[in-house]
Amino acid sequence: MGRLKHLLLFALLCCNLQKTTAQQISSSSEKQNFYSDETIFLSTNATTFVTGETLYYKLNCLKLSNKTPSNISKIAYIELVDSDKKTVFKNKIYLENSKGQGDYFVPTNIQTGNYKLIAYTNWMLNQTVAPFFQMDVAIINPFQISENQSSVNISANSPKADTPALPIQQSQNVKTNNYLKLNLNKKSFSTREQAIIDITTLNDITKNGNYSLSIRKLEDLPSTKQTTAEEFSKIATKIEPINKANKIILPELRGEMISGKIISKNNPNDIQNINIGLSIPGKTFTFKVVKTDKEGNFIFNLDKPYYNSSVNIQVMDDKRSDYTLVLNSNPEIDFSKLNFKPSVNLTPDLSETLLNRSIASQIENAYYSNKKDSILKVKPISAFYEPIATEYILDDYTRFPTLKETAIEIVKEMYYEHKDKKYTLHLRDYNIYTQSPEAALVLIDGLLLQDANELFEYNMKNIYKISIIPGPYYLGPKKFNGLISFTSKSQDFVSKQSGSYIVDASVLKPSIKKEYYSPDYTDKSKNERIPDYRYQLLWLPELTLENNEKRIAFYTSDVTGTFEISLEGFTDQGIPISLKDTFEVK
Repeated sequence: MGRLKHLLLFALLCCNLQKTTAQQISSSSEKQNFYSDETIFLSTNATTFVTGETLYYKLNCLKLSNKTPSNISKIAYIELVDSDKKTVFKNKIYLENSKGQGDYFVPTNIQTGNYKLIAYTNWMLNQTVAPFFQMDVAIINPFQISENQSSVNISANSPKADTPALPIQQSQNVKTNNYLKLNLNKKSFSTREQAIIDITTLNDITKNGNYSLSIRKLEDLPSTKQTTAEEFSKIATKIEPINKANKIILPELRGEMISGKIISKNNPNDIQNINIGLSIPGKTFTFKVVKTDKEGNFIFNLDKPYYNSSVNIQVMDDKRSDYTLVLNSNPEIDFSKLNFKPSVNLTPDLSETLLNRSIASQIENAYYSNKKDSILKVKPISAFYEPIATEYILDDYTRFPTLKETAIEIVKEMYYEHKDKKYTLHLRDYNIYTQSPEAALVLIDGLLLQDANELFEYNMKNIYKISIIPGPYYLGPKKFNGLISFTSKSQDFVSKQSGSYIVDASVLKPSIKKEYYSPDYTDKSKNERIPDYRYQLLWLPELTLENNEKRIAFYTSDVTGTFEISLEGFTDQGIPISLKDTFEVK
């Protein structure tokens, strides 16, 4: 019901808008009752990194008012910003059930310094107070010295991050709060020894939630204390209407939004109800069609995570050369108000610690091929016209080098016409006596081809299959006289079509979910010659406790010292969960 209310609210908003410019909408009196009740809680594996290490992060998209899951936005963004207020990296995260994850390998060309890690959704950017979650992060590059030699806020005498006090301690190996019990089988381990954690829920509330679990060596370098879920839930919030600015940024309800407008070269008023086509070509492709509004604006919603960064957008009209197509830029964030910690010199006392950390990360990276993370299987996305299309796999037939021969000898429903040096492709619909004269919709690897001449110059030996749908075919607001889709063997066809009516753009790829590496030393001889200098023993970004109890086994590494177990997250009822414990590796 809550989801339906949000959708109805959004539909009402769109109906009442007088002036649309893609993701930014001019304010009007109807906006007085709209609120952006959304925030992000971000948890990471650490706050101080040496180049060559990996920053892991987990995002919970929550309602600002009560910290329960927010199902408004389907995409979140995370950025690392340097002290010059410039973005070092930006990742796009598709949210599943209001949660997302990702990682960032800290490269060796990054400068030593203080940084800000910020997380947000576009819907959050309408807030006038605390528009995004921010965290202080320090990065140290032992191989580079900054110009002023004072670009990170740490020194030998800097205090280490405080470990939050835990409410109850039942025994040496057990940590509890009002919701969870964390039982570690021992408090002291040897190197490469298996450790076992039993996590038990103390009430049914905790079962329905999602948490992150990090097991990492306590910082041997001074670090900034992370905001825990409990601390985050206590931060005072004030939700204000979205009528303070002159524009509002639409929420990404179904997925990423790509928007723009068209301009008519000859008739400024001839810009309404013009069809615009969007292609995301490649192995997993899609094609969408929308119409422009009375001001020439259009919006596409990408409701699935496509991992091809190339996007092609075209005006679909016989007079398309009379139009200029312009894409809107993504919402920009003002980083000018970010406050970075003052910098101090790195002291010589830290040289040995930095050397050890740097050597550890270099060894781990040298053996990366033996310690790869596993990319979680991505749910396959079928072509939008499946399963109703008829497929002709050309290897099943005698192959012909040209499209003309292929149409005559193989795809009997397909034929071509040639007029004024221009080819068009058509389909015969044997269920209709009178054939429509219009050309069919033609795609190759998902790319819209409005000039079929390219295909008549293309070697059909490079085509793997041809999919067809004869007869009327509706896609979005437009009716086509059938569909013909060519799939090349390499699925990397490059078109020569160009003009002001067509735009090739690049979009940010979404982060791919992973299962992070954790060794198994059951067979000690298997990896005995591979060094193990992991400071991060385990990272589980999506820990669930549906069965009241969870047993987690992991192995220590060749690194000795004190390690911390940190569990953070929120229940589905908005209750924060923070639990920490430590153990020794000797």
